[in-house]
Amino acid sequence: MKPEMLYGANTAEEILKSGRRKVYRLYVSEGSLEGKAKLIVSMARKAGCPVDFMNPRSLDHMAKGGNHQGVILEVEPVQTLSLAEALARIKDPKKTVWAGVDGITDPMNLGAIIRSAACFGVSAIILPERRTVGLTPSAQKTASGAIEKVDMVEVGNLNQTIIELKKKNFWIYGADMKGKPVDKMDFAFPIFMLIGSEGEGLHQKTMEHCDELVSIPQKGGVESLNASVAAGVLFYEISKKL
Repeated sequence: MKPEMLYGANTAEEILKSGRRKVYRLYVSEGSLEGKAKLIVSMARKAGCPVDFMNPRSLDHMAKGGNHQGVILEVEPVQTLSLAEALARIKDPKKTVWAGVDGITDPMNLGAIIRSAACFGVSAIILPERRTVGLTPSAQKTASGAIEKVDMVEVGNLNQTIIELKKKNFWIYGADMKGKPVDKMDFAFPIFMLIGSEGEGLHQKTMEHCDELVSIPQKGGVESLNASVAAGVLFYEISKKL
């Protein structure tokens, strides 16, 4: 597979720290050997990764306008799992929380959802091939290294996957404004929490497969929450039950 060029200090640090992916080369802005950049260079050298010091404008070009923070890492793509591989990793079903995205097309939204998942104990995220953005450099930059801490599971059909998870005793919850308030929800484990797009929410067919719909009580003032913000609130509430 073709290597990826990922940018951002936190992303580079977490990739090097985790050791889950092969790293090919680190590119660092000239004259930036201070703070986190110095740490990242040290980590790369310990991992046997070549380090190139470059003109900041060259890094700007490589990052295609992204905020690289003076650090770009050439690395193998994210190692995604099949559904069967992810299921085999479950150790305690009573403490298992997975999430799935349906219609999330903004890479920054996806990255923020992954970051919240890592913060609140979600162990896997299911990414359908259709209707959802992939793990782009922008998504990985926003995730700020969280992709190294959560299993990424690629599936062809989200609804078929939900059916398979039900056979494995997962309870399927969907985020929807008309659902039961999350603070009143008595969650059952293992959990599969579905997050839809901010504009359209979950697709109707996906919603029909849910065991229960979950909402976030609001005080008024806005019509709906950003999808990644909603995901963070839901993940936090679920984490209190673990």
